[in-house]
Amino acid sequence: MARKVEEKHGIFSKPLPEILDEIETAAADARKAADEARSAGEKAAEEVMKRLRKLFLTMVKDITEELGEGKK
Repeated sequence: MARKVEEKHGIFSKPLPEILDEIETAAADARKAADEARSAGEKAAEEVMKRLRKLFLTMVKDITEELGEGKK
């Protein structure tokens, strides 16, 4: 019975330190990918905020001009 499990799961053929090294490497890769995704998200959010500020300032300018023309 144990032999079937061993054949089915090749992980049992590796020594524990090797398995732990692979897990550590995978975890480091996952952390790196998460940091890169966070940085990309922050950069995208900054770009969106720049566009919103520009749009808002354009709207403020247009509204101010309209109000100024209404007083004349």
